[in-house]
Amino acid sequence: MTTLQESVSVMIRKFRRGWRGLCNSERTTVCGADFMLLALQLSVAEINKQRSGEFTASLSDVLATWKFLLHEKLDLPYEDVKVLEHYGKIKKTYDDFLENSNMLDLIDVYQKCSLLASECENEEMSPVSIFFCCSTNLT
Repeated sequence: MTTLQESVSVMIRKFRRGWRGLCNSERTTVCGADFMLLALQLSVAEINKQRSGEFTASLSDVLATWKFLLHEKLDLPYEDVKVLEHYGKIKKTYDDFLENSNMLDLIDVYQKCSLLASECENEEMSPVSIFFCCSTNLT
């Protein structure tokens, strides 16, 4: 039985072997949960700057957006998840930031790797396991 961290590492290694057919860039950086959260915080702050003139992001807004982003990107149910008023703009800023930096987050890697089902097949990985990995491994 492999651990979740080992399963994610295997998924990333298999993704790196088949990345040419999945990415537009020659160089792509895979972001862990910690950098995903940082990029989201910067995105929330950018939208707040556009709205109020201050480049700030409250922890509660970032965490609420984080929780909703994970549920949405992984197609998990999100009935009880709070949605910020400007979530669409925040998500677009987050996606643009990753794209302009030639980065993919773990969820994007999981989704692209699932396109290579025979190449990246890993019984340990599921949307719920990726959610758990992103929710608990922020160190």
